[in-house]
Amino acid sequence: MNHQAAVVTPGTLGPQDQPSKEAIASSAWVLLESQITPFTDVMAIPGAIYRALDAGGKKFIARNFMTHLGKNVLYCRDGTGYDRYFLGNARSFLRGGGTIVSVQGTEPFWMIRSTTTILQAAAANLGVTVPPKEKKVPRPPNAYILYRTERQNVVRDAHPGITNNEISQVLGAAWNAESREVRQQYKEMSEKIKQALYEQHPDYQYRPRKASQKKRRARRTASTNEVIEHDSDELAKPSFAD
Repeated sequence: MNHQAAVVTPGTLGPQDQPSKEAIASSAWVLLESQITPFTDVMAIPGAIYRALDAGGKKFIARNFMTHLGKNVLYCRDGTGYDRYFLGNARSFLRGGGTIVSVQGTEPFWMIRSTTTILQAAAANLGVTVPPKEKKVPRPPNAYILYRTERQNVVRDAHPGITNNEISQVLGAAWNAESREVRQQYKEMSEKIKQALYEQHPDYQYRPRKASQKKRRARRTASTNEVIEHDSDELAKPSFAD
């Protein structure tokens, strides 16, 4: 008698076949635990793993790491462009010129202070005066930039050798295909970051690039990407096929 092999599809899986939240958290900890050594005080968590954890899973990971450190810990999002999060004691994030930027409604961002700021702090301890350098406040990222930053490393890992321009084209198309609800989430996040910037720098004004700078950039960047990145802070309007 011939027996036809059963085909398992997502639709045939019942709730008992799906990984539980506890199982996801336990599996994540098994992967992350390999980072721990006697010298480890900050854990790096890939963005995909962090987003797969619910609030309980994140507490589970934090409690386990606290057992190793013997100190309170907090999560920080990597503000240098990599799709990852850090877990560690607050003091650890401040070493080597690091700083924590808190934005209401999102995880704190970890960043590196400018070299000038670090030199001024060191010189102050030695009683030396360092001439202040004019501080350029970066333009707050719009909704698309946040979306691209969160996903660009995933695209790069999946396609070794892909150029930044090609990544922007791929993610630009993905952004335009997203639902309005998804784009609105990133829009709200960008508004919170913008508001935090204005609170820190009340006199901030965006200064567009000079024509000569735009021409140089245009030679390096596709025109479609230029429109998405720099010409609009508004949500992309969805297109509908006839």
